[in-house]
Amino acid sequence: MPFNIEYDIDQDCIFSTFIGEIDMPLVKEYIAALLPVLEATKCRRVLSDSRQADLKLTSMDIMQFPKMAEDSPLTTNLKRAVLASPGTSGYELYETLSNMQGQNVQVFPTRGKALEWLLGDPE
Repeated sequence: MPFNIEYDIDQDCIFSTFIGEIDMPLVKEYIAALLPVLEATKCRRVLSDSRQADLKLTSMDIMQFPKMAEDSPLTTNLKRAVLASPGTSGYELYETLSNMQGQNVQVFPTRGKALEWLLGDPE
């Protein structure tokens, strides 16, 4: 499977890891797999690690992400940290557009900083 989703009850956080290519069909498959986990756990924090993945998305694809998150009440108000290798095209656009829509998304190069932000006090 090109992604793995795990819920950590101690940290009340969902950890997603991607490997291989990330394209729009995979993003849709991921969201479909994530929704039942969000519903079952009532978790509001997600850390997505795509440092080992290859982003195969266009700018137009990325521009759809905030709308896709708004489509479900389970994803609208998530606090989302994204791990990406520095200089990876597309992630800054994702962060900016999501935050412009009132969503709480930040991109980080390291897991430590991402967890510090994600598990910190609500903003």
